[in-house]
Amino acid sequence: MTVLEKSARANVESDGLAELLSSPLLGAALAVVAVAQQLIGHIDCDVSWFLTFAEKVLDGRIAYVEASDPNPPAAFLSLMPAVLLARALHLPTEAMVAALVFLAAAGSIGLSFLLLRHGAARGRREWMPLLNAAIFLLLVAPEIVFAEREHIALLALLPLLAALAEERAPAPRLARLVAGLCGGLAVAMKPHFILAIILPALALAWRERSARALLRAELVAAALAAVVAIGATLIAFPAYVGEALPLALEVYGPARDDLGHFLAHSLALAYLALLAGFLVAARGAALGRASLVALAASLGFFAAFLLQGKGWMNHAYPAMVLLLFAWIFFALRDDATGLRAALTKFLFVPALLAAPAYFGIVEQLTDREEHEGLTAAVAAVAPPHPRIATIASQLDFGHPLTRRLAGEWVGRQNALFVTAAVGRLLETAGPERRQRLEARRSADLAALAEDIRAGRPDIIVAEDRATREWVLKRPEMAGALDGYRLAKQAGDIEIWRRAE
Repeated sequence: MTVLEKSARANVESDGLAELLSSPLLGAALAVVAVAQQLIGHIDCDVSWFLTFAEKVLDGRIAYVEASDPNPPAAFLSLMPAVLLARALHLPTEAMVAALVFLAAAGSIGLSFLLLRHGAARGRREWMPLLNAAIFLLLVAPEIVFAEREHIALLALLPLLAALAEERAPAPRLARLVAGLCGGLAVAMKPHFILAIILPALALAWRERSARALLRAELVAAALAAVVAIGATLIAFPAYVGEALPLALEVYGPARDDLGHFLAHSLALAYLALLAGFLVAARGAALGRASLVALAASLGFFAAFLLQGKGWMNHAYPAMVLLLFAWIFFALRDDATGLRAALTKFLFVPALLAAPAYFGIVEQLTDREEHEGLTAAVAAVAPPHPRIATIASQLDFGHPLTRRLAGEWVGRQNALFVTAAVGRLLETAGPERRQRLEARRSADLAALAEDIRAGRPDIIVAEDRATREWVLKRPEMAGALDGYRLAKQAGDIEIWRRAE
């Protein structure tokens, strides 16, 4: 085969690939895959818990008193529409959550593309791959982090980032204001997320050498929306300020993973490798506005990921996705050659295609439960619609177990996360702080004992024998399991049933 023939064949293959990536059928197929994944799998423990939290509040429980969590009110309020609609239409709440997130994603992607298309001259060969990539990264890739706060926040923030990425005349003011309002709501989910707005805003102000870039309509709207949303929820739920927020600041926030475990068991190193590859590939190139905004927002979310220090995949999701978007924008406008082409082909493309693997594709497609065999073991000894409590350090022992068995959660907290966090913090605490932390742990255990005595759960799931024995030796828990017997085990997990 001659050089000309090889070149012609390569061009044909390139045109074929470009046509495939630009096909509306690909986007439709990806949307079908996204829906199928949610039908096959189940919502994860965090979403399950916040649905339970929202239901308890709707049923008259006092938020952050009779049902509590260290996260801001927006965490459960964002799921409240799904609970209300599910009850009104007599449909499964989990299905309604998925439906509303798909609807929100359609609105977010639609508004983002309206803003981007107004702000840049691009042809179908560029728009359709970008749209298909958005469907893939925002609906297929999330897997078990689907409907998590980070997923919802990214969908809310996307139109604001699209508004900031405009390269030509600004889009209509109304569209930019709506984008800003959505961005402000994202910050209400977690205050850390403001970094994903501040960094791209500062990057643009630096590029334009003008502080006036910080006064764009969408940024002002986002700031006002965040202040109003956070202020309104704090006024509506004063117990969060008095009870949950001090607990979050003193215990939950500081209880970060140690650095070695964090790096070995999180997506931090994968992110840094992809970031390094992007920076090398973009070296010497004129970075487009869209790439710059996506990169800066990604760094903002990555900083939030590090600040939280837990290493969970849902915390890493927005940073990873926006970094991939930055590379997509860069690849669409740059004819890569040499090292840049090699990095695109052998780093970016595999990282993009592997995105679902970062966020639990195996667990989602196999409907793998958080603790293998636990649901079946509890179902074997529990009455219908059981009342369930746990003696466990993590919420995934009780959620979504309780919802999967159509049961009722007994307890104001989702687990003994305070007790577990205090155990880690005491290792480095001084005398004064140690006293405060011990008081926090004592209150956590006393609350669980009170919930068990008052709520009389049918089933108590103990994380393992060692945890149960340690907890029951504490004076706060004295007699809490009187009247219960060990009924079954699922691996190390013990299942205790109340005697008839």
